[in-house]
Amino acid sequence: MERKNLYVSKEKITFLSDNNIPKDFIPKLFISTSIFQGLNGVKSEAYWTSKKFDIRDEFFVVFNSYFSLFHDLKEKIPYQNEWRLKFDVAYLYQVKTNSQSCKALDVLLSNHCYSDAFVICRTMMSRLNFLILCSFNPDLFDEWLKNPKHEKFLDGHVRKELENNGILTPSHLYEQASEVVHGQNQAMAEMGYFEKGYFPDIPVVRQKVYIIAKFIIAASYITMIKMAELDFKKSTSPNELKRHRNMFNWLENSYLAANRIDQWLTFLAEDRFWEKVGKNKYKGFESFDFTSIQNQLDKFYRKGQKKKLSKKYR
Repeated sequence: MERKNLYVSKEKITFLSDNNIPKDFIPKLFISTSIFQGLNGVKSEAYWTSKKFDIRDEFFVVFNSYFSLFHDLKEKIPYQNEWRLKFDVAYLYQVKTNSQSCKALDVLLSNHCYSDAFVICRTMMSRLNFLILCSFNPDLFDEWLKNPKHEKFLDGHVRKELENNGILTPSHLYEQASEVVHGQNQAMAEMGYFEKGYFPDIPVVRQKVYIIAKFIIAASYITMIKMAELDFKKSTSPNELKRHRNMFNWLENSYLAANRIDQWLTFLAEDRFWEKVGKNKYKGFESFDFTSIQNQLDKFYRKGQKKKLSKKYR
């Protein structure tokens, strides 16, 4: 049995290598899958089972990159400043819920329960928005713990504050997911609700959910990487942090390329969500902007005149 498991492990590593995953990061992914499985997460033998990766395999590459950073923060990427420690707490607090969401999505999608899976994506988007807000002011997390029902922590208020600070996560996806939450007819139809059978197999909807979840996890991942880099601005960054940065850069140009046709179609809004931006001009496409997140963080943590959130979030 041990010999068989070792063979399967070597085969999985080969598949990762064949998909051009950065070689120095493959061991981290492999360890992450083992840890996640040991915590009763998705079994490691359930994905990366062939040389040709599908969208689900890509999702688990992104998730396990994110999950491996969780373990590195504890010992290999120590904090330098108090604000970094405060943000680490906010990031680590979400790892467990995102891990549960990952497993829940996989179970729901494998059983063709698309609308419920889409609702989980909406929850993950709210979680991400709050995390980004806390990256701008890490003190907010402790305040939220003490008073989570304060109006400034409502989804709409958080999204508005982020928008005012140049951060746009796809609002049309959030709105579409909200329509699914309330069982609205058109959104449910888009989830395949009126297809024949109670649990119809609809690959295009399955793919859309994995893509959305993949980008949400990636946005959380780069936010933590950037915060750690800012923390080490005056000293040499740990090698593990450099590996995560290189991995994300690779992901951004491959699995997170929004102009890839399958992903482009996911981020192209239904016409009812198109936003008028001028005379006879509408915005109908919106993805996750990883560059904007990093650029804004630079402004909040630069020397001299730092950018600040609006008064109620200070």
